[in-house]
Amino acid sequence: MRKKISALMIGAVILSALLIPTVLAEKPTPVSGTWSWEGIVNSVRFADGNMFISATEYDDFDGTFDGDGVGLFKVTVHSGGFLTGSGRTTFTGEVMGYEGTLVFQWTGTTKTLGKWHCKWVILSGTGELANLRGSGIGVETAPDSYELELSGKIHFDPS
Repeated sequence: MRKKISALMIGAVILSALLIPTVLAEKPTPVSGTWSWEGIVNSVRFADGNMFISATEYDDFDGTFDGDGVGLFKVTVHSGGFLTGSGRTTFTGEVMGYEGTLVFQWTGTTKTLGKWHCKWVILSGTGELANLRGSGIGVETAPDSYELELSGKIHFDPS
């Protein structure tokens, strides 16, 4: 009898531990707004008909994310004419009234320079944004506008 009760208690503790994060997590909040940037080329190299560009970006976020950012990114101009890119940006500002920093990772593609489509994810945060998580997409609003229309979802993980 004692073994059955102990096994039931252990099972209940494990089940509780698995369910608590689900119960305490907040509902996702939709993201809206823009992410615009300026890039300064650090280096360009060529290989096998492709061009590889490394650059520093300076960002302005308006909307759900309200603040500035700075980061590094790489773009490959492929010999077939399409482009791929990836980068990491450190955002400093406010999200839904909470202040801190966030690190975004993004990857993107475009068939012609000036019409980017990217995916973004929050890797980490500090301050009041330390537990903010989320991901989404960004689509360039007009050719060569250097501005992405953001969408996605964010939420605060339990601390």
